[in-house]
Amino acid sequence: MNRKPLIAHVLYRLDTGGMERFVVTLINHTGDRYRHALICLTGFGVMRREIEGDDVTCLSLDKKPGKDWMCYFRLWRALRSLKPDLVHTYNVGTLDVAPVARLAGVRHVIHAERGRDVSDPHGENRRYRRLRRWLTPFIDRYVAVSRDLQAWLLNGVGIDPSKVACIPNGIDAAKFVASPVLKNTRPLLGDFAPSGTLLIGTISRLDAVKDQAGLIASFKLLCDSSPDADARLRLVIVGEGPERRRLEQQIAGLNLGGRVRLLGKREDVAALLAEWDLFVLSSVAEGMPNAVLEAMASGLPVVATNVGGIPEVVADGVTGTLVPARDPTALAEALRRYTDDAVLRSRHGLAGRQRMQEQFSLSAMLSDYNILYDELLAGGSQKQPTAGLPVGLAERREP
Repeated sequence: MNRKPLIAHVLYRLDTGGMERFVVTLINHTGDRYRHALICLTGFGVMRREIEGDDVTCLSLDKKPGKDWMCYFRLWRALRSLKPDLVHTYNVGTLDVAPVARLAGVRHVIHAERGRDVSDPHGENRRYRRLRRWLTPFIDRYVAVSRDLQAWLLNGVGIDPSKVACIPNGIDAAKFVASPVLKNTRPLLGDFAPSGTLLIGTISRLDAVKDQAGLIASFKLLCDSSPDADARLRLVIVGEGPERRRLEQQIAGLNLGGRVRLLGKREDVAALLAEWDLFVLSSVAEGMPNAVLEAMASGLPVVATNVGGIPEVVADGVTGTLVPARDPTALAEALRRYTDDAVLRSRHGLAGRQRMQEQFSLSAMLSDYNILYDELLAGGSQKQPTAGLPVGLAERREP
């Protein structure tokens, strides 16, 4: 029996978030083709329990804050022991893993660019741009999750097109339903948003880059201009993170305690989405958020900021509305158009579900990663077909 190749995924930390969800999904759905190992520089969160299969090796290197030079040695030793055929690293927190992987004898390295943080929302940090260029000899392929990030790697960072691929996210639409009945009965949120209320929701970690503070300010503007807001409008925020205390104080300060609820981390996201009327995302920077795809799969119209890969997913005026980032007034006005128009909500929600199913399926995403992994593992050419896209991608998606 032929030995399945071993892919070692290296993350800064496995915690709640879209990138982490992607890694777990990739591991769980490709175990028949590859073996997987997961190495986290700083440790694991609760998502580790979602990794299926007893044969997935999970290691924590317990990296100390700042430059922990011994962590590089521990990483080298772990890779020498595991002997992976390919190392897959994620975002800037693991960018400098590539030389260590090569020193450990790993033949192939992929680095994923899946988004940015609030300190550098446009990728303008010169130090990190230079680092990406310097590390190019150690990396077989940079994989962007959106065409926006792909263009930045090519034109902003200066990576050779033969080393840049774009594989957008994909999800399993069958896990999500569009149910008018659930929106009326709301078995999960009925105490907070009973029948007759209009429920707006968002899903993202509570982090400054997601700008939930701006969303709450927008919701306040929406409520102030709606005479029946107290009885009709509700906002729920799903996620956990360092901004929770600040957001709690903002909600209390704006006297929104009866209309805004922080739900924390939830395991029943699909069921929650089925009860919502409208999805909103207020991020300052994004790669390609799975939460938006999940909302579209649930038949929800989407109001989101026009940043990163979001406009590649949300068709403005067709499946939702795009607004500038950090503009509470524009966001409030976009929300108002949907809260005042049930027909518009239905039309854009249905169009969003169809777009998601046609262009962002889980099977298509997994196929693209299989193609990329197999090409590198077979010692394929560095040159990418179709202007830097993996085989098959250009044929199934339009920008």
